[in-house]
Amino acid sequence: MASKTLILDSSIQPTKKRNHLFNTILRQADSIKSGVLTIYFVFFATSFFLVSVFDKVFLHKSINTFHAPFLDLFFKYTTFLGDGIMFGVLFLIFFFIDKRLSYVFAVGGILTLLITHFFKKIIFKGLPRPVAEIGENALHLIEGVKIALANTFPSGHSTTAFAIFTILCLYYYKCKSQYLWISLAILAGFSRVYLSQHFLIDIFVGSTIGIGIGFISMAIFCKPLRRLH
Repeated sequence: MASKTLILDSSIQPTKKRNHLFNTILRQADSIKSGVLTIYFVFFATSFFLVSVFDKVFLHKSINTFHAPFLDLFFKYTTFLGDGIMFGVLFLIFFFIDKRLSYVFAVGGILTLLITHFFKKIIFKGLPRPVAEIGENALHLIEGVKIALANTFPSGHSTTAFAIFTILCLYYYKCKSQYLWISLAILAGFSRVYLSQHFLIDIFVGSTIGIGIGFISMAIFCKPLRRLH
């Protein structure tokens, strides 16, 4: 069965887009499968509980005790799914498939850059990352991974991953591929904790920011969604 994709509208004038932005965002939520929402809710609720109950250093050291050679290799490369360059890659790919979606990725990339840098470099400038806070000798680190020491909050990779995969979920709306996109976003986010690049709270907050960026980026360029029966 052919995948159903969101039809992006190039005819809406800028002022009209702004007037219907909030309404469009609300309607977009209806295009996400309930199972996908459940997966993120479990991730959200679990993360919220853990960061609320446990000290972030204790929590990180506890998570860091669970490792294996396969996981070291897996997360070493999975983390690239949240690299900012992914916005550029997807912009180029969809430029030849659906130009309107390529613009969505461009806007998403710009918003992600501005928002994460605002928090990292202005509001929470210099906030230490796990290795700086705990010490490299007390953590399991993976060879070949360049460790950052400052500007931990929020996780830029997590924000990027969730923004990208939210956009893909909304574009391929009502399609089973949504389960793939949310799974990849969570794996990319968790990789930052596994690699000791971020605390859990960094990826938890980054995920919520990224989802918001994904919805806003899509709402700027698309028609309000109709409910599918």
